[in-house]
Amino acid sequence: MRFPNLLIIGAMKSGTTSLYMDLCEHPSVFLADDKEPHSLCDDRVLTEEGKNHYSAIYARAKPGQICIDASTGYTKRPDYEGVAQRAVKLLPPDFKVIYIVRQPIERIISQHHHEFSRQEVGADINQVVRAERRYVDYSRYAYQLEPWIKAIGRERIEIVRFEDYTAARSLVLERLYGFLGLADKPRAGNEGKVYNKSQGKPVLNGFWSTIKGNQFYRSYLRSLIPVKLRLVLLKKLLPQAPNPPLPPSAETLAWLKEQLRDDLRALEHDMQRNEPIWEDIALIS
Repeated sequence: MRFPNLLIIGAMKSGTTSLYMDLCEHPSVFLADDKEPHSLCDDRVLTEEGKNHYSAIYARAKPGQICIDASTGYTKRPDYEGVAQRAVKLLPPDFKVIYIVRQPIERIISQHHHEFSRQEVGADINQVVRAERRYVDYSRYAYQLEPWIKAIGRERIEIVRFEDYTAARSLVLERLYGFLGLADKPRAGNEGKVYNKSQGKPVLNGFWSTIKGNQFYRSYLRSLIPVKLRLVLLKKLLPQAPNPPLPPSAETLAWLKEQLRDDLRALEHDMQRNEPIWEDIALIS
């Protein structure tokens, strides 16, 4: 059975799709039909049926190619616990992890726009972030990293700032090639390409949500359409996301900073930084 030897574990709304597609431009990386199977979120992946389903995603990979699972659910504690432990039980013993992190309040705002576009939450972000704990939890990056560091050690985890990636994608990719033991590959002209931006992103309506979740589509039809072509077709066929709702109030911004304060300090330690990770939310020591 073939399983991924690289996980891109999130964070949600932090450029995981673009990073996945960029890495897959390298000839030594396999482009799977399903970039984010979320298989490790559930104990079913450890059953024979679960293993067969998971490994089938990477069955067409050539010998020696890196196989990637880029599932943002792998850093959505406490909604999904035990992911790192399942990974250790199932994946190759030397698998590696990339965690791309974004300015945490901007990530929260983008998540809210994404979920508002899908009619999952209301427009008032001030109310939503207080009522739905996941918004803060998914931006508590050190908290999300904790089980991964315990399971495989910090040296097998590469933390990427979203802002560095968007500012200088080629440089970040060169760094990641080194982390993965790959020879550098000239860029293929993707420097400005964004694959999953909330602004103008296609919205799955009821019909298309049903189609996407259909087992026949997921198992057979989807594999007949190349990944990049699927992304283009969805953008052309589906309605675009509405404009972003109003931003958080000053009171909510202050509340979010306080909620994230301790975790940001822990993340600075994990990243071995002596300066703030994000200057616009620098913390007072």
